[in-house]
Amino acid sequence: MSFLVPPTSNPAPRHLPYAQASVIQREQLLAFVRQRLRYHFPTLSPAAWMRALFEFQPTLVLTGLDTVTLEATELRQLVQHVASSPELPLLDPPIYGLPTLELAQRWLRGQELRAAVLAEVGTRDQGPRLTALLNYLGQPYPLAEQVILAWRWDLPSSPPLPAGLPR
Repeated sequence: MSFLVPPTSNPAPRHLPYAQASVIQREQLLAFVRQRLRYHFPTLSPAAWMRALFEFQPTLVLTGLDTVTLEATELRQLVQHVASSPELPLLDPPIYGLPTLELAQRWLRGQELRAAVLAEVGTRDQGPRLTALLNYLGQPYPLAEQVILAWRWDLPSSPPLPAGLPR
């Protein structure tokens, strides 16, 4: 009685390596990423997009006859790849998102914990690994400092600083 079951209009997506994609499928992918990421990279030319896709070699997700997309994870990785394109203007001042800020805050928290541990350990003998760890944690991290300085901390909408750090 299979004739009673209506055919599915959305077949299961197929995955196709970029190298095996037809010219039409590559054009469909180009249209998809340009549309999907138009606000991220409004000034990137079609030629730069094509070059980025050729370098990145994503796995196309095919659904239906003319729908070509990417998996969410691969789309995020493509954004990271395209963000380093020489055709893009450098942003001045740089813009850092909340995930980047979280990493910088973790570094700050590490600095705070290091200072507390040094006070507790004092002049006692430390093993070579503990000494190496404390020295490593004490190294400056200019990017984290730059991210922290890029935010205003005195606004009600500002993200919280790690505990113990003054505003």
